[in-house]
This record gives sequence, structure tokens and C-alpha cells, in this order.
Amino acid sequence: MSEMRKVQENWETQEEIWGYYPIGLNLRGRLCVVVGGGKVAARKIQKLLAAGAQVKVISPELDPSLQDLKHCGAIVHFPRIYQTGDLQHAFLAIAATDSREVNRKVYEEASEAGVLINVVDNPDLCSFIVPATLQRGNLQISISTSGTDPAGAKKLKETLQSDLEYGTLQFQNAILHRENERKEAKR
Repeated sequence: MSEMRKVQENWETQEEIWGYYPIGLNLRGRLCVVVGGGKVAARKIQKLLAAGAQVKVISPELDPSLQDLKHCGAIVHFPRIYQTGDLQHAFLAIAATDSREVNRKVYEEASEAGVLINVVDNPDLCSFIVPATLQRGNLQISISTSGTDPAGAKKLKETLQSDLEYGTLQFQNAILHRENERKEAKR
């Protein structure tokens, strides 16, 4: 079989299960805007800061865990609701509010401006998703379900973390179990 035919067959079978292209983004010094100031936004902000991003937060209120970051200048906080234009000069945006309407507006502005966008808990409104990530020094292992089961990805990450710490095979067993469940569901 020719290489071109293999590519074509892969393309045809992939049509219904499009995933995401795994990538590591260099965010050092880049402006990342987070709309929302709750616990979910706080987790996203911590990871953006760890990657060296400049973080601008748009939210009427901030989770207590973000107050110190605001006071020491690690984040810039605009204590108000999102407004069109808030993504100006942004490289990446995350919408993490409880309002579907606000999240959609952030998505629309980001899409129009060519800004990478993640709307938490809504993969249909994302140009990227954030996988569950395990980090040990410079080693970074990411686990993704292409946005279909973030809780499952997080559980697999925690299992792998335990395996690395204790030398067990729980991760392998969990993968095999999930594969068997998937096969059973197809029957």
C-alpha cells in the first residue's frame, strides 16, 4: 500500500474522532487574559504564571488564593465584568466564569482576533484544551481525553503520579480497564 493511501485511510477513519494536536506553548512574557476570578480561574492562573506568562485577570471578585498574587504584582486585576476589547494584545485567553453568555462573548472576541481560547467546561468553544499534567522537574507528562472526560484524565494523572512515587502498575491497569469498558460499550 502506498504511503499516500495510508494517509488517506487514516484521514477517513479520523473524520469522526478529531482530537487535538499535542503541543507545548512557550508563554514566557506573553499576555494571557483570564476572565473569571473563582477557584477554577485560580488553578488556571497558577499554571500560566508557572509557565512565565504575564497574566491579566478580569473579574469583579477574586478567589482569596489570588489576592496575594494581586498584591505582589504577579497578576494585573481589573475588578469589573468582561468588556469587548479586554483581549487586545492577548496571545491566549481563558474564560472561566459561571456565565455561559460571558464565556461565549470571550470566545467570539478571541476567535475574531486570532487569540488562542479555552472556555472551561466547553470544548466546543476552545481552540485548545488543557490536559491533566504531571510534572517532575523538567519531565512533563500530559494526559488528555480530547476534552471528552477531563475528570477521567485527572484521575489517570493521579494514578500515574502514585505509580511513579510507589513503583506500582495502577496506571497500566486503569488504562486496560478503560479500554475494556470502551469495547463493551461498543457491543
